[in-house]
Parts: sequence; C-alpha cells; structure tokens
Amino acid sequence: MRFNPHFLYFYLCLCFLPSLVSAEAVTLNFREADITELINIVSEVTQKAFVVDPRVKGKVTVISNKPMDSEQVYDVFLSILSVHGFTAIPTGAVIKIIPENLAKSQNTPVLSANDSLESDALITQIVQIKHVSAPQLIPLLRPLIRQQGHLVAYPANNTLVISDHGNNVERLLKIIHRIDKATDEGLEVIVLEEASAEEVVRILTTLEQANSTANKHTKNTPKIVADKRTNSVLINGDKPTRLRLRTLITHLDTPIKNNGNTQVIYLRYAQAKDLANILKGVSDSLGNSLKIEGQPASREIKTDIQADESTNSLVITAIPAMIQNLQDVIRQLDVRRAQVLVEAVIAEISSDTTRELGVQWLFSGTQGTIPAGFSNFD
Repeated sequence: MRFNPHFLYFYLCLCFLPSLVSAEAVTLNFREADITELINIVSEVTQKAFVVDPRVKGKVTVISNKPMDSEQVYDVFLSILSVHGFTAIPTGAVIKIIPENLAKSQNTPVLSANDSLESDALITQIVQIKHVSAPQLIPLLRPLIRQQGHLVAYPANNTLVISDHGNNVERLLKIIHRIDKATDEGLEVIVLEEASAEEVVRILTTLEQANSTANKHTKNTPKIVADKRTNSVLINGDKPTRLRLRTLITHLDTPIKNNGNTQVIYLRYAQAKDLANILKGVSDSLGNSLKIEGQPASREIKTDIQADESTNSLVITAIPAMIQNLQDVIRQLDVRRAQVLVEAVIAEISSDTTRELGVQWLFSGTQGTIPAGFSNFD
C-alpha cells in the first residue's frame, strides 16, 4: 500500500484542531491541500456553516507563520477562494461557496454609500455621484473591475452600482472620491458699452480656436455667446478662463478716439433715399451726438447718414452704439413689400382677319332651323 503524506498531514491537523480552536490564535500553513479539507478547518475555527457547490474543487497552498484569530482566518479564506475563482455568499445561517461566475445572480450584500467592507467577500455597492455624470465614469472604471464583476450607471439619479470583491470596491470608491469634485465653472455676463458684442465674440472665438489647436490637451474650452439685444457677452467656463477672457473684453471695449465708425449698408427692398430721411430723424431722437469718454465736453461725434442711389445703399458715420441702433431700425424697415400677382392675356383681334378666316353661320328652311357655315380663304 502506497503511503500518502498529505493524508498524514491532514490527519495530524484534525487531531490537533481542538487545541488550535481553543487557543487564541491559529496558524494556517498548507501545501497542495484539498480545498474541501481547508473549508472543514475554517468551519471549525470560525464556527461558520458552509454549503459547498459540487464544482468547488482544487488544491490550495497557504504559507503563513503568523498566528491569526478567527476573523483573520476567515479573511484569508476569502482571499484563497478569490484566487481560485470561488466566492462565499452569506445566505441566512449558512455561507454558500460557489464559482465566481455564478455569483452575480446570488444574494450578495448590498451596501449604501456610507458603508464599506474591506475584504475579499463579494459585495454590491451603490455609489451616489454628486458633481460629475455617472455614465462618464463607466469607461474609466470598467477596466478596473474583475472579469466576473459588474458595473452599471443609473442616469435617473446619477448613481453607480458596483458588484465586486470588497477590497476592489474600496479601491474604486477612493478613485471616485478623487474624481467626483465640484468644478469652478460658472456663467458670467459682461455688458459692453462701446464695442459690439457680436464683433467681440467673433474675435474671442477665433483666439480660443487657435489656442485649442496649439494646445491639444486643453481640458476645458469656454463657451462664448453674444446677446445682441443687450449688447452683452456671455462666458461659460472655469474661473481662470473667465478671468482671462474678461481682461481681453475690457481691452476691446474701449471708446474710439476718432470721428466714429463708417459703415456701408446695402438695401434689398427699401429705397436708400427715402430711408435716409427716416434714419436722420431717428438719430436725432436717439441723440444727435454722443460724447466720448475721456474727451473734452466740447468735442462731439456727429452722426452722418448719406444715401447712394446708384447702389441703393446707406453710408452711416457714427459711434458704435448709434450704428447698432440704426442697423436695428434698417433691419426692420428693409423688408419685402406686400405684392399682388395679376395674370392677364392680351389678344389682338382684327375684323378683316375675321372675315377672311372666320366662319359665318346661316340658318335656312322655313323655320330657320337648318344651320350652314361658310368661310372665305381668299
């Protein structure tokens, strides 16, 4: 009969097991031990009841020279199961030991945001995301999940559901905590006094596009929008970006030092000569002249409006504020006029041609009921 040293080793472990259990600490040290025998020993040490799936088989090796209490023994046992592709699922008074690929459908412990479990036990953690979008975290965290784990986002309340071993879930929670930070992005409205909002936005957008092309790793690109009605610039971005753009806008929104801007506006429907008279009256009501900030009070900018009938255009010289008001008036007056479509057909009739080509009808008979037609082709 062949002697089996592993059998003798387990026999000695089982013989001395009562003394080990009664002691304060237990040392686990096995080589190529059957996992079923290990489960029996852990059950005796921890006083837990296990239900083992028939597919749970294999040889395990535990090398340890440090005494451990029952809780530490159970944590080591969970780590051994995880290494060999098994897991322990608490179910009532017993603990089921099954393959990890079957654990998703089992009754794993569900923890809230404030609970955590640092062990190799399979758990399900619900994480509330506060500042970033939960679906955006999925591509970042999924490579960190074990193959048998599960990660899903619920956009309705911006939460993540993580199903994995407790140690790995704890690591993911630390990563999420560092990512889920409040940003300093905000919306700022800047009202312009001298410059045109649309022109300023065009300049800033061109500069930001050039900056984004040069720095491909730029994290946040600001959004810049012009409100034409209030001549305002709306900036959405982080605090440093808003400060930088506000400085540029301050330099652009400065009063002009000359006799104003001159613009040529081409009309499509209205007549330039007629519209020029109307605009002169409008400019008088808005203020025939506006003083430039920093200039002497005696120096004024006059508003001049001229009509060019050959090109049906208006030549306006005024400060930007006056030009913007006049452009709004022109836009509302230069519209298509109401028109009526009349269709007519003109026919030319000659009595001579009628006699030559026409047909003459005669009636004969005693009662005049027999018609006869005659035509002359001469």
